[in-house]
Amino acid sequence: MNDETALTVNKSFETIRYYYYDLWQSVGDPRINQMPLMDGGPWTTLSIVIAYVYFVKILGPELMEKRPPFDLKRIIFCYNILMVIINGVFFVLAAYITNFGYNTWICHNVEAHLDDPKWQVNLFLGWLYFCSKFIDLLDTIFFVLRKKYNQVSALHVIHHSLVPLNVWMGLKYVPSESAAFMPYINSFIHCVMYSYYALSTLGPAVRPYLWWKKYLTTMQIIQIALVGFHCLYIASIPACKLPKIVFLIAFPQTILVLAMFCSFFIKSYIKGSSESKHKSN
Repeated sequence: MNDETALTVNKSFETIRYYYYDLWQSVGDPRINQMPLMDGGPWTTLSIVIAYVYFVKILGPELMEKRPPFDLKRIIFCYNILMVIINGVFFVLAAYITNFGYNTWICHNVEAHLDDPKWQVNLFLGWLYFCSKFIDLLDTIFFVLRKKYNQVSALHVIHHSLVPLNVWMGLKYVPSESAAFMPYINSFIHCVMYSYYALSTLGPAVRPYLWWKKYLTTMQIIQIALVGFHCLYIASIPACKLPKIVFLIAFPQTILVLAMFCSFFIKSYIKGSSESKHKSN
């Protein structure tokens, strides 16, 4: 009886290990599997995202309830400049690797680069881009520490939570140019976005020159729409042997975020503008 119980327990542990670790490793790219945070399933990345959501929505506001907001203008300015530089470098490198994004619209099977030692550099750059998505989470933490809770919106938190998980999935299972469209265009948009954020920290004197926030939001909407279209396009190529499930999983997420961005645009720039005109009259 004890032997049977031990055998049952061992089988249970083996089953758990298979779904927790072995399954993810068996279908993941062997070059990526050994990189930090890429071993096994997405559990470490998921844990970081959960901790992020818990802090910005629950723990952070509780800790700041009886405290004055922190003055982080200098830190935030430096952070934004750093992010402009990081995303600018990623954009330039992605443009070089993907022929200004052209190669991202062609099916490049993962096996095509298995024996290419130069491609290992590209994979390392992809991993660095993945790590940069955790640095992106800091801007929400800055909102909480400054008690700018209105900026910790559902759109902001959901968008920041989904990106690291999707980049993890794309890097682990589709490490080819075909999955590089989102990092390519996203790096450019983030370069512009963090430039705006950096300028906004300089005070009222710069405010008249920040009239282009509406167009930044428009660029973000176009970006998400293009990413969604790219996912469908790659998934619809009949002869493409890439794991299309990765693109099909990402597509409904782009629809969700796109709808939220469009709602934000309407409330902020259409309804908000109409209400302002109505009050002024």
